[in-house]
Amino acid sequence: MNLQANFEQIPLKEYAERAYLDYSMYVVLDRALPFVGDGLKPVQRRIVYAMSELGLAASSKPKKSARTIGDVIGKFHPHGDTSCYEAMVLMAQPFSYRYPLVDGQGNFGSPDDPKSFAAMRYTESRLSPIAEALLGELGQGTVDWVPNFDGTLEEPSWLPARVPHVLLNGSMGIAVGMATDIPPHNLREVVSACIRLLDDPDATVADLCEHIQGPDYPTEAEIITPRNELLAMYQNGTGSVRARAVYHMDEGNIVITALPHQVSPSKILEQIAAQMRAKKLPMVEDLRDESDHENPIRLVVVPRSNRIDANEVMQHLFATTDLEKSFRINLNMIGLDGRPQVKDLKRIISEWLHFRTDTVTRRLNHRLAKVERRLHLLEGLRIAYLNLDEVIRIVRTEDEPKPVLMARFGPQRRTDRLHPRNQAAPVGAPGRDEDQRRARPVGRRARAHQRAAQVAGQAQGPDQGRTARRRRQVRRRPPLAAGAAQRRASAGRERTGRQRTGHRGAQRQGLDPRGQGP
Repeated sequence: MNLQANFEQIPLKEYAERAYLDYSMYVVLDRALPFVGDGLKPVQRRIVYAMSELGLAASSKPKKSARTIGDVIGKFHPHGDTSCYEAMVLMAQPFSYRYPLVDGQGNFGSPDDPKSFAAMRYTESRLSPIAEALLGELGQGTVDWVPNFDGTLEEPSWLPARVPHVLLNGSMGIAVGMATDIPPHNLREVVSACIRLLDDPDATVADLCEHIQGPDYPTEAEIITPRNELLAMYQNGTGSVRARAVYHMDEGNIVITALPHQVSPSKILEQIAAQMRAKKLPMVEDLRDESDHENPIRLVVVPRSNRIDANEVMQHLFATTDLEKSFRINLNMIGLDGRPQVKDLKRIISEWLHFRTDTVTRRLNHRLAKVERRLHLLEGLRIAYLNLDEVIRIVRTEDEPKPVLMARFGPQRRTDRLHPRNQAAPVGAPGRDEDQRRARPVGRRARAHQRAAQVAGQAQGPDQGRTARRRRQVRRRPPLAAGAAQRRASAGRERTGRQRTGHRGAQRQGLDPRGQGP
């Protein structure tokens, strides 16, 4: 027996290349790079969707983060709970995200140590109000649904974002052979640029940069990159941005109130103290950290004397510490075609506008389909109401009434009935044309009655024919209920009694019953 019959034999080099390529494409497409439509990585998208399924809206009561992470890794993201929780914490830190998507309660870290967050069993979380811009149109036919990892549930392939989230919060990720570093931007500036491109499709990157002045990090540090370098960065999709700390003078001391993005205050203190110990900073006498809840960043540098120029001290600190930091920019993301690519500013906004147009079209088509289904249902109810006797007869007499009803009142019948010539009365009602009455399927007894009525109408005169038809119509009236018949009989007796009383009174007075004199 050949043990290798059930195995495929391929060279090791070919197998290694194929396996590494599959892994690298998985990391690029399903882990590290954001999608241009909603600006989210798969783990972030699954966290937001799982929280929406748990009912953790911005107006609801928060739940334990362990509950959220358990649903995420148990239903949609079969990976480690620690990495998944770190991704949720990152979306809840206001010093990391320009517009946080998660509202966290508890210890979610601090600017001094972003990794010092509490365990998931201690913290609580819910979605922030801006997350509604990503989830508001989810149940309106705007996305494609795919099975989860075990095929028991479905998850959205993307979220129907109503804002270009890929530019608002940015993204950072390292894939295989490529990476992404997208800076955050201001919401008003990005929306203004989108409107400009809608009004003027031929607008250039320079025209869009009139609205987007540059990145907008979640700190108050100032960007000192020249304007022409920012324009070149948005045109090429790559470049760098330089940010500098903000300071002011207070009673002769230098007070630093804002640091560049992701710069720790404790690290700045260590760098300055190391220079003071190495006698490389003789202009500084003391260094204090006065940060508190009211002033998250407040570092005080005390010069040795009033004759020392504070600007020279700060220029030295900018050059030797992280008070001035450069950030790499790489606008690499997954486009609408499903391929990773470095894009310029105009292409990013153009693809998002195309994505948004398709989303709105799908939403309107979904609403149209719902309206059409409702109208179809109401049309069927209207047909049943106008032909109630016929419908009841078919339901009572037929073993399978559904095909009979469809054949009797199907689309062709509905088309005939909607013809302008046939809208005077419903099917089977009096007053329709004789040819329409003859077109109805009737039994042998009904056809015999019709032929007898036709012969009687031809033998009699016009008046007699009308009288016979009137008698037939009177005979077709449905019988009254017992209560209605009694009320009608009593009303007739009362009218007869009043008439007799009026006649007798008139005879006693010598008057004519009609009210006239003798």
